[in-house]
Amino acid sequence: MMRRSTTILALAGLCGSILMLGAINASAQDSETQSRADEETRKTPAMRERVYQRLSEAQACAEMDDIACAMELLTEVREMQGLNSYEIAQMWNFYAFIYIGQDNFREAISAYENVLEQPDLPLGMEQSTRFTLCQLYFQQERYEDSLNMLDTWFAISDSPNPDSYILRAQIFYSLERYQEGIPPVLEGIQAAEEQGREIQENWYRLLNVFYYELEDYPNVIDVLSTLIESWPKREYFVQLSAMYGQEGEETRQLALWETAFDAGWLTRSNEIVQLAQLLLGADIPVKAAKIMQEGLDSGVIESTETNWRILAQAWQLAQEDEQAIPAMVRAASLVDNGEVDLRLAQSYQNLAQYEECVDSARTAMQKGELRREDQANMILGACLFELGEYGPARTAFEGARRDNRSQQSANAWIEYVNIEEDRERQLAAALGR
Repeated sequence: MMRRSTTILALAGLCGSILMLGAINASAQDSETQSRADEETRKTPAMRERVYQRLSEAQACAEMDDIACAMELLTEVREMQGLNSYEIAQMWNFYAFIYIGQDNFREAISAYENVLEQPDLPLGMEQSTRFTLCQLYFQQERYEDSLNMLDTWFAISDSPNPDSYILRAQIFYSLERYQEGIPPVLEGIQAAEEQGREIQENWYRLLNVFYYELEDYPNVIDVLSTLIESWPKREYFVQLSAMYGQEGEETRQLALWETAFDAGWLTRSNEIVQLAQLLLGADIPVKAAKIMQEGLDSGVIESTETNWRILAQAWQLAQEDEQAIPAMVRAASLVDNGEVDLRLAQSYQNLAQYEECVDSARTAMQKGELRREDQANMILGACLFELGEYGPARTAFEGARRDNRSQQSANAWIEYVNIEEDRERQLAAALGR
């Protein structure tokens, strides 16, 4: 799974809510369209015909992409004497609309702030302006301002939609206040359920990030399980499997890896190798060996000493020593030290292939950098003995007994070599008579 540096979130996009001329016209023609509750507390003045006419002409220019014309007409409105608060608010609202179209967000913010400075705004206009300002602040990375503006919007909104809760959570994410970001996501999901809205995948992704940043792994597992159930994707299987591994639930971890592999979602070398290692840990070596063999033969798994050695180990655990030999030969060819050659010598010894055992043991000692050179001498001596080469075998055991860890076994072998050598000498003498 993932840390925050490797996590990509779908943050709130800029979607300015602009009151276009239809709303202006409606307010100019009949201010009674405001709700009764709003009328009881706000007495918004009507828009007069001269102002409406200029704004109407400005909108016509804007719709034809003639911004210079629209701005000139707005300047005329701005220079009018005796504008009331609602007319001023609509003028600044139109300025903001034009600035957003030019991607001039700083000026758009200033214009919307001027809208909010006007008294007795219609409730709907204040709501849309505050929400748009919240998003503009967010886009400009003014996260504290964005959060404060959203809080004031919540205070005057009767039924917030799910997106507003998610936006609040995204702001907390940007502020790295992860604990505070969790409740808004849960509230957004609840609101969507109550309003019959479709729940979005990105909401759960955001929730997952919060829990992960807080190292609340049981909840990370719960959220990833929900994501897999509703939006089954490779990344969720891989992440959840990693979480199971971290929490020590190896059986569930392996089950998810196998599901992802069967679905064709494991395409990277390290992922397939990890599956093989999980299978080995679960004592399923045959399947591990077949997966490794196929991956290495096809080139999907990287041809490294480690990976060939894992394949050899899998075949050995599956009691298929002959299958393990080619993998160990490949592994040995990819390293400069003699460790793999020593394991190869031991495998040849187990298969009673003594000449190959001697060659591999000597190669291991020539390459050097062995953790236990005494063990190399012990294997070499045993294989030489089986070939009837008693002198070289004794020499190998004498080298092994210089290490205290092998001294007792080496001495026993030397005694046995001497006895066997004497027995054969006596037998040869008897036959010679």
